[in-house]
Amino acid sequence: MNIGPQDPKEVEQFADEFFSRPEIKEGMAGAAFVVVKDDKVLLKKGYGYADVDKKLPVDPDRTVFRVASISKVITATAVMQLAEQGKIDLDKDLSAYLGDIKIPNKTGSPITAKHLMTNSTGFEFGDGSESSTYDLTREISIKQYVSDNTPAVIRKPGEYYRYDNLGFTMQGYIVEQVSKQPFGAYVQEHIFKPLGMTNSDFRLTSDITKHLAVPYNVMGETIPAYATVPTEYPGGGMLSTGADMSKFMLAHLNSGKLGDATILKKESAAEMHKPQLAVHEKLPNMAYGFEYANRQLSNGRYLIEKSGDMAGYHSNMWLIPDEKVGFFVTVNKDVEFRKELLEAFMDHYYPEKDGDQAPHEQAKQSLEKFEGVYSDLRNRMWTSRVRAEDGKLIVKDPLGKHVLREIEPLLFQDEQGVKAAFKLNDSGDVQALYYDQKIDSWAEKLAEPQHYQDVSDDHPYASFIHHLRQLKVIDDRSGDNRFQPEQAITREQFIGWFIRWLGVSPSKSKPAFIDISDSAFAKEIQAAYEFGVIQKPENGKFHPQELLTRQEAATIIWRMAVEHLGATPKKVSLRDHTASWALDGVQFVIAKQLYGPEIVKGKDGTFNYGSKQPMLKQEAAAMLSKFADNLF
Repeated sequence: MNIGPQDPKEVEQFADEFFSRPEIKEGMAGAAFVVVKDDKVLLKKGYGYADVDKKLPVDPDRTVFRVASISKVITATAVMQLAEQGKIDLDKDLSAYLGDIKIPNKTGSPITAKHLMTNSTGFEFGDGSESSTYDLTREISIKQYVSDNTPAVIRKPGEYYRYDNLGFTMQGYIVEQVSKQPFGAYVQEHIFKPLGMTNSDFRLTSDITKHLAVPYNVMGETIPAYATVPTEYPGGGMLSTGADMSKFMLAHLNSGKLGDATILKKESAAEMHKPQLAVHEKLPNMAYGFEYANRQLSNGRYLIEKSGDMAGYHSNMWLIPDEKVGFFVTVNKDVEFRKELLEAFMDHYYPEKDGDQAPHEQAKQSLEKFEGVYSDLRNRMWTSRVRAEDGKLIVKDPLGKHVLREIEPLLFQDEQGVKAAFKLNDSGDVQALYYDQKIDSWAEKLAEPQHYQDVSDDHPYASFIHHLRQLKVIDDRSGDNRFQPEQAITREQFIGWFIRWLGVSPSKSKPAFIDISDSAFAKEIQAAYEFGVIQKPENGKFHPQELLTRQEAATIIWRMAVEHLGATPKKVSLRDHTASWALDGVQFVIAKQLYGPEIVKGKDGTFNYGSKQPMLKQEAAAMLSKFADNLF
């Protein structure tokens, strides 16, 4: 029985067997895989190709990948260094470190660096609308980005867990303010150079570009080169190699030291690895920068991790601090096998399993309070519907139907061993749900929606309309409590709904379109443009008050699905004419059944989508309401 990786040859055999699995080998382009233990690198190896066309193999020492949000751990490490020096107090109001940038906050509770490092800011938005650009000459400073995307604090800091790219980018700005150095220069001097991470950077330099693995989408098509926004992006812009990441892991696992270099005091490293935020004491969510995910696959070991995702690049770093073991993988194609790798590694080297816990004896008496609709705090579209039945909770979400059994107060476990927990507020009411199958946020319990006076309960679109109102997606600024379901929706109204449904920040950037300055939805339209779901025609006009066609709506949905969720094209038979530019979107929407009773499949198996017809508000509600539920 293996207890931890020991022999380099055996570790290489394990890795070779995993990466030669047909479903892994055939799906990926290239990968680098690294395993470390104590003060040694047991394995650093490349698999597949950094450039498929040129048959250029991955070199773990030289091939550079975007490690995306793993950057957050490096950023948190920089903050901890400055905290050690007394230059940052993790519990002090952030206003002391932000210069002339002010964060609107009416909660009465200060926001601190600790809240930024644990994804518990209480910000209205955790994501800006733009994180990358194909214009490699653009230079966007961290200060400018934070200034343009400063969110308001709308929930008491520390009370909710919600993945927060803006919060980590703000940490980079604080590092600049306190150290009096550009963020990238600080990290080079105080982390990369001491550790010998010679092929790592937060900037797309010419040398980095020369060795950067070519990114591919899920269909295997090359993704054009892109830079991050801001240019040095603390929340996700780091570029690195497998070999360099092995050095960073070794330093963290050895109390902040690697050889003669020290990047953290022993106490600081230990503090970074401890649970700092938890929905339940047995279901922690955040250490400092590090996260916890898929704990049912950890086989009872204390494991912290950080993943990273950008177009064409996906990475994961796992640390088992008690064993001084770390492993890291990075790929250059939009494929997903990190969960399978974690499971294989833990089952091979730490095979003892947690036993299922017995249900809590008092469960049958108290489960009704958990019933309700829960919305993910980051992705509003992700909805979990919970009901009590026979002493169990039945959860329906986009991944299916699950049965949760209470194993102790507020802590539950499903049939696959995945745990979930509920958080109560100070009044004892259920505040939020965290289910470990989805890792980056709690889901907030929603109040029952107020019904529109012109949408009866038996209206064919009632469930979709009520759902979007419950999510606060629909714009209710008219104040007359009417939805007007059969009214055609304008282009600007749909984008307004879409951006709120997506949960990204309206943009404060200069409008890309010449005709939206007077639109009530100008910031949302600009955000949709930056997010890549609408494009600018040669005449530079958006025509915000024109009616939206069904094929235009389908194209917006398709662009979001393919660019940000790795969706693949679908094929269905259409009866009516659809413009060539909209064909992929219309077929995707039909295949995923993102419509209400207005679309009927013909006896011959074809669909008349009415692509060029104006989309009605009730149809738009059905499209958005059903998207996440039908995604998988």
